[in-house]
Amino acid sequence: MNILFLMGVYPSWGGVEKVSSVLANELTCRGHKVLIASFEQLCPELAQSELHPDVLLFPLSLPVWSENNKRKLKQIIRDNEIDILINQWCVPFYVAKLCQTAIQGTSCRLVSVHHNLPSTNARIKNLEIKIDKKEYVALNHCKLSVVRLVSRLSLLYTYSRSDVFIVLSPSFVPILAKFIHASDTSKIRSIPNPITIENSLVNLQEKEREIIYVGRIEYNQKRTFRIVEIWEDLHPMFPDWKLTIVGDGPDRVDLENRINQTGLKNISIEGFQNPLPYYQRSSILLLTSEYEGFPLVLAESMSNGVIPVVLDSFSSAHDIINNQESGIIVSYPYSKKEFVEKLSVLMQNLEYRTNMAQEAIRSSSKFSLEHVIQYWETLFKDLLL
Repeated sequence: MNILFLMGVYPSWGGVEKVSSVLANELTCRGHKVLIASFEQLCPELAQSELHPDVLLFPLSLPVWSENNKRKLKQIIRDNEIDILINQWCVPFYVAKLCQTAIQGTSCRLVSVHHNLPSTNARIKNLEIKIDKKEYVALNHCKLSVVRLVSRLSLLYTYSRSDVFIVLSPSFVPILAKFIHASDTSKIRSIPNPITIENSLVNLQEKEREIIYVGRIEYNQKRTFRIVEIWEDLHPMFPDWKLTIVGDGPDRVDLENRINQTGLKNISIEGFQNPLPYYQRSSILLLTSEYEGFPLVLAESMSNGVIPVVLDSFSSAHDIINNQESGIIVSYPYSKKEFVEKLSVLMQNLEYRTNMAQEAIRSSSKFSLEHVIQYWETLFKDLLL
């Protein structure tokens, strides 16, 4: 089949970009013709190291809804006889509008993928944060109502124009349906993200006494300050353990200032790095996000024997983790005390950690690329029947 991925930014670093690269490469190896078109190309040099040489790249431009993009995308679809257009940027609505315009008069099918929790986004969460802080409460409640309405209508537009709408977890299907007021959910499919790194044989007995966080350093979604807050209580009790933060982001300086002010020990911020060496050596992964879609870091760390300890703020956590077996899901809303208690039990019991790490490796196999790609190929066949 001829498959076109439409991206906001590509090539670039990021979860959606990495997933798209891995899927494109595997589909190419399976005999499909794969193309990727993007509106921004931040790191064009990445294509050489990330992509199969047979994957074709096509640059579009901003703004999205331009005459040049309409003409160019339409030409790409016709010249390459595209069967499936995969919209990896399903919000805002005008991306779907561009897709619909481009495929008009062809047999090409439109698949839209939502890469986060359908019922929230950064704008919604920013206003909720302001309301929690008692900032202009009445005004921000009004703004929140408007932003939720606009978000719902935008998502509904994309949903109505798509042949299939993909969410990352079965639990997101009713959440999406409720958010956009959809009575018919027949076009919604659930396909998880695949593990995008090659896991290696790990000797669990050689795991270091190390907790890691891997991801963006920012407040809105990741709430990275909670990681440091938890470590303030843990590090005096476990002086032979260390905390490593792998990532970067807009709030890194604030986090570093907090660490310096509190005089915390055995903690480091590594910046953006290949996470694999950290997965291979560390024992525990900590995730305290306020919301998530399907965080790649969970299945990927688990495949390397790292035990996830996560906040129950996103329903897909239960798809990935068997609570108390392959990881620990801490009840929502966030409680530093509960995180410290759960982590303390884990950190002081090597046998408990080893058993849980073994189960983490076993259960993560359901997110292998080979397993996930079968969902995609089944979807393609169903669409073209």
